[in-house]
Amino acid sequence: MGICRKIYRSLLMAAISVAALGCSPDWETDMEPGSGQISDNPDRTVSQDRRKVMLLYIAGYNNLKDYLEKNIQDLMQGWLPGNNRANDVLLVYSHLSKSRADFKTPVEPVLMRIYRDNAGNAVTDTIRTYSPAAISASAPHLHEVLDFVRSEFPAQSYGLVFSSHATGYLPAGFYSNPHKYVFSEGKSYRQGRRQHVPAGTPYIEIERDPSLPEVKSIGQTVQDGLSYEMDIRDFAEAIPMKLDYILFDACLMGGVEVAYELADKCDRLAFSQAEVLAQGFNYTTITTHLLNNSEASYPDLVCEDYFNYYNTQSGSYRSATVSLIDCSKTAGLADLCKELFDRYRTGIYGLDPSDVQRYYTSNHHWFYDLESILINAGASDEDLERLRDCLDDCILYKGCTPSFLGSFDIYTFSGLSMYLPSNGHTELDKYYRTLKWNQATGLVK
Repeated sequence: MGICRKIYRSLLMAAISVAALGCSPDWETDMEPGSGQISDNPDRTVSQDRRKVMLLYIAGYNNLKDYLEKNIQDLMQGWLPGNNRANDVLLVYSHLSKSRADFKTPVEPVLMRIYRDNAGNAVTDTIRTYSPAAISASAPHLHEVLDFVRSEFPAQSYGLVFSSHATGYLPAGFYSNPHKYVFSEGKSYRQGRRQHVPAGTPYIEIERDPSLPEVKSIGQTVQDGLSYEMDIRDFAEAIPMKLDYILFDACLMGGVEVAYELADKCDRLAFSQAEVLAQGFNYTTITTHLLNNSEASYPDLVCEDYFNYYNTQSGSYRSATVSLIDCSKTAGLADLCKELFDRYRTGIYGLDPSDVQRYYTSNHHWFYDLESILINAGASDEDLERLRDCLDDCILYKGCTPSFLGSFDIYTFSGLSMYLPSNGHTELDKYYRTLKWNQATGLVK
């Protein structure tokens, strides 16, 4: 999945240590370090009718550790809220490996509140620690963290920035080893599945051209030679409250399947159709857009900052795709696509994939442009105009560079990727039928 910037661990741990000694009385806790518990404190549960809470959730017990540390460092250099109970709240959940190649040394995940004190210093207040055995890229743990944030920081609105590796709508383990994947509805799709941590799959380091920029490739935790990932269905089920926005700083999440699965969980959704270069979002400005704007949050400006930065780079570093979705409009898109998929099914299933706009590198051919699929399937001008009107209604912001990592040019960019059945996978088809998007549109029969 995706990638971000991070701080060097020594600086981060030093900041945490200082904060632990000098927390503001408004937010003191009697938490025993490492217990994962926190004392009852009435100050934490005072209703805040206008307060906004932003949570940066970093599932970084993987090879992204250095970049994710730099992200936190950049975050602390930007605009930060104060520490009064009426102020907006910036929280960071961080679980980083000891080094980018050490997935055996246990590291405690921490939930921190970051603010700027009256002297202008950036302060980290460690609110809670978790067991080093925690699987941060699992639905039960994500739910636990979000539920704690909701109960301890009541607010008008909540937003989630999720930073890790990611592989879009694909089931856990499929991206790295599709030939070994066998769909099992009983094991991987059941009600209440977020209560269970799925079995890990063998960790496989994807080989990449070392001359190309690194990418962040929902979350991934690597422990004891196993890789743990979240199914997008489990990710959605783990969210205990309606969010103002979800921003994925992770690879390949920009699919219509992801948008439709999360449509009931957030108002706005930002993501990349292709991979995300490891530096990720601009964390020095992200809080200005999401917290420091009176009562409103502006994830479109986060997307714009991200795109403008990469679009001004040179060579392979000029590589970015991004869009922001109004989730309330995805139902209308599904209704139209159901009609169009039925009308042009023969064309869709007969497509030569080389004719369709792709968003993948190497041979991970599970991500194509939604509009390009229907163009090449023979949709009429009238139907394409209806599709574009619907997409314009749904997509609040989109941007793409002319090419991506030297692997492919981008000539059609609708702002949403989609599975292409004519270049699919039999076992993946079985899984795909369980997704809400397919149930609404019937793309895969």
